[in-house]
Amino acid sequence: MARILLLDDEPNTLRVIALHLERNGYEVVSGKDGREGLERIARERFDLILTDLRMPFVSGMDLLKTLRQQGLQIPVIVLTAYASIESAVEAMKLGAADYIGKPPQLDEITIKVKNALEQQALLEENRRLRDALAERFGFDNIVGRSPAIGRLLEKVRILARDSNITVLLTGESGTGKELIARSLHYNSPRNRCPFLAINCGALPENLLESELFGHEKGAFTGAGSEKKGLIEAAQRGTLFLDEIGEMPQVMQVKLLRALEEKEVRRLGGTRGVPVDVRILSSTNQDLEQMLERKTFRKDLYYRLAVATLELPPLREREGDVPLLVSHFLARFNREKGKSAALDPEAMAFLEAYPWPGNVRELEHLIEMLVVTAPSNLLTEQHLPEKYKRAFALQPGAGEQGTGSNLASATHRLVGEFERGFILRHLEENHWNVTQTAREIGISRAALHMKMKEYGLHNA
Repeated sequence: MARILLLDDEPNTLRVIALHLERNGYEVVSGKDGREGLERIARERFDLILTDLRMPFVSGMDLLKTLRQQGLQIPVIVLTAYASIESAVEAMKLGAADYIGKPPQLDEITIKVKNALEQQALLEENRRLRDALAERFGFDNIVGRSPAIGRLLEKVRILARDSNITVLLTGESGTGKELIARSLHYNSPRNRCPFLAINCGALPENLLESELFGHEKGAFTGAGSEKKGLIEAAQRGTLFLDEIGEMPQVMQVKLLRALEEKEVRRLGGTRGVPVDVRILSSTNQDLEQMLERKTFRKDLYYRLAVATLELPPLREREGDVPLLVSHFLARFNREKGKSAALDPEAMAFLEAYPWPGNVRELEHLIEMLVVTAPSNLLTEQHLPEKYKRAFALQPGAGEQGTGSNLASATHRLVGEFERGFILRHLEENHWNVTQTAREIGISRAALHMKMKEYGLHNA
C-alpha cells in the first residue's frame, strides 16, 4: 500500500481528499502546513506527497526546495487555487511531478496520483538495473589475476575516467572485447545513459545505415514511421561498434562525417540531429594492414583509435583458466540448478589446452559440461577428445598420473605422429596452407585448426 503525505491548511479540503485516497487503497497521513510536513518526512517514509502551494510557515514551494536540497526524490504533486501557468511552471521547475488546480476534481487526483506513483516505480526500477549493471561490469568482476589482465585493467581504469575519448579494442575473437567495452561505459560519467551495441558485420549495408542513423517515415519501402538510429538513441551514453573492420567503406565515410560534425542525418531527412555519444569499437582484424590495402579509411581509423586496448588471448593469461572455470561453474550451476565441480585431473587438461576460441570457448565448454554430465563431478571422461590430446602432447605427460594410462599414451602417440606428419608436409610446401591441405586430404579450415592445436606456425 502506497503511503501518501497530504498537506493543506484547509480542513475541509484535507478531509475530502484524504477520504477519497483511502477509498482508493492508499494510506494517507495528513498535515496542515509544510513545517509539519517536513517534520513527518524526517521521521517516516512516504511514496508521494500531495501538497498545497499556499500554506503558513512553510509553503509548498519552500517544501519542494528543501526536498531537493536534501536530495530526496519523493514525487510531489502540488495543489493550487492559483492555477496559473506561472505557478505551475515554477513548481515543475522545482521538481514537482504534476499539479492540480483547486477546487480539485477527485477523478483527476486519482489519475495523477496513479501516474506519479507508476512513474516513480519505473525510475526506481531503472536505478536498480543501472546499479546492478554497474556492479556486474565493475572492475572487480573481470575475472583474472594474470599479469596480462592486470596491465589491461590498469589501462581500462584510466580510460573509463574520460567520458569522451574513443577507444579501439583489438584482439582475437572470444577474448571479451564487449565485456571490456561495457566496463568502460559503466565505470564512466556516462553510466546513467544508454550503452548500445551493434555488430557491423552482421547486417547488409542498407540495413546497417538505417540502424546507425535512423530513417524518416517513407524514406524507403516499408518505412512506415520515423525511427531513431542507434547513434541518436545512445545520446549522452556509449555506442559500441563491434567488428568495425567489417563495415562497408561507404558507411565508413558516413560514420566519419557524423563523428566529425557531432550530428546525424536520418535516411530521408533534411536536417542534422546533434548527438553527444562516446564511440567504442572493436575488431579481431589487423586494421593497420587494412589501411595499407586501402580497405579501411585512415581518417576513420585515427578517429576511432585515439586510444587502443589489445586484449590478451587466454593462452597468454597464465593461471587464469582455473579462476574462469570456477566463475563459469558458479554461474551455470546457479542458472541451471546444478552443483557441478571439476576434478583436478580434468583441470590439468584444460590448463594444457591452447584455447583458440579463448574465454568464449571455455565458457561454452563449461556450460555444456554442466548440462550434459551425468554426475556432479566433472572428470576427464566428460571432456571432448581435443582437450585431452593437448595434454598428452605436453613434455613429460607420460610420467604424470593423468597421462600414464593406456588411453593417454595412445592419444599422445597419435598426436605426435599427426603433428610431425602435418609439419613435414607444410615445410615441403613452403608453408602453403592451401596446397598442403589438398595434399594431405583435409579442408583448409581443418588444417588451420590442426595448426592452432599443435602450435604450428612459420617462424
